Amino acid sequence: MSYDIKVLSVGASCKIGMSCGSIKAVRTGGFGTHFAQTYPFAAKMSGEWFELRKDSTPDILGSYDICDFDFESGERGLFWRSDGRNDGHYSLMIRSEEIFGDLRLILKQLRKLSPSDMLVFLARLEADDERNDICGVITLDEFISLIPQKRVYGNVCYIIQD
Repeated sequence: MSYDIKVLSVGASCKIGMSCGSIKAVRTGGFGTHFAQTYPFAAKMSGEWFELRKDSTPDILGSYDICDFDFESGERGLFWRSDGRNDGHYSLMIRSEEIFGDLRLILKQLRKLSPSDMLVFLARLEADDERNDICGVITLDEFISLIPQKRVYGNVCYIIQD
């Protein structure tokens, strides 16, 4: 099972990655064909896509050392989905307080790259039938406060703007 945290700095033009504490933001050069089909709204937005990884983690593990998902509490239904399908919407959990602090800082840095102070955040949990689910617009502080409350879900794009 693959865990990825992907962040779009909307409108940004940056040719290098960056790091903050134990987290590095690796420029991906795009959203990818599979993701563009699954998340067409986010794929149409311009800017720079980054994948967040722990600094010491091999690339093949993606964001596994940063996050986990709350499988014990089960999948979360999204109120706007009337068909009852959940499609991998488990609550995002960050592995430690130190990593959570670094995540907060790197998201602030990525937001500053955006001329419109806008990010798109996707914590992706590999699922058989991912869908184009979007939540927005919320501020970065609101978004950060939702993580410890287990109200940020996998396979949902969050539009963050201050």
